[in-house]
Parts: sequence; structure tokens; C-alpha cells
Amino acid sequence: MTSPEPQNWQRRIQDLKSNFDRSVSGSEHLNQINVDAPGLGIDGLQQSYQQFISWFSSIPASGKLLAIAGGGLLGLSLIKTVFQLISSLITLSVFGVILYLVYRFWILPKNTES
Repeated sequence: MTSPEPQNWQRRIQDLKSNFDRSVSGSEHLNQINVDAPGLGIDGLQQSYQQFISWFSSIPASGKLLAIAGGGLLGLSLIKTVFQLISSLITLSVFGVILYLVYRFWILPKNTES
């Protein structure tokens, strides 16, 4: 079995590099990010708010009442979930402190006596 000459490999590598460079230079616009997109920043937030206001004003009165009630229920549900999460974290912290105190004052002295 003979191995190909190193010059053939070097020429092949140069060909691959040139093909890659050509393909990258042709697709540079694919890697660009449009920072001035309307969905980003304060302008996007203001635009979304204006769209919401125009939508809300276009629905009938009963729809407005249902939208407000649904938003209120969703908001209260979100607040309840946050409070439950905070309560769980506090309970876990207290339980952890109690376990540490039990280990520190009852289990650790028994291990050092023997």
C-alpha cells in the first residue's frame, strides 16, 4: 500500500480552503444580525403596546370585560405561583438548617466519642 504524495494533500487542502472562502464570502449576509429590528428594545415594546391598544379598542364591550377578567385571573395565578415558590424555598431553607443542627449537635458528637 502506498501513501499519496504530500504535495497532492497540500494542493487538496488549498482547494478546500479556496472553496470555503468563496462560499463564506457569498453568504456573509446570512450571518448579519439586524439590530434595528422593530421587535427589540423600547420601540418594539411601544409598537406592541399600540397594537394591543388598537386590538382592545376594536373588540366589543363584553369582550373587553372578558379580556380584563382573564388577564386578572392570569395575573393572580402568576402571583400565587411566585408566592408558592418563595414559600417552598423558605421551607426548604428552614428544613436544611434543622437538618444541619441535628447533624452538628447530635450525630457529630457521637462519632467523635468512639
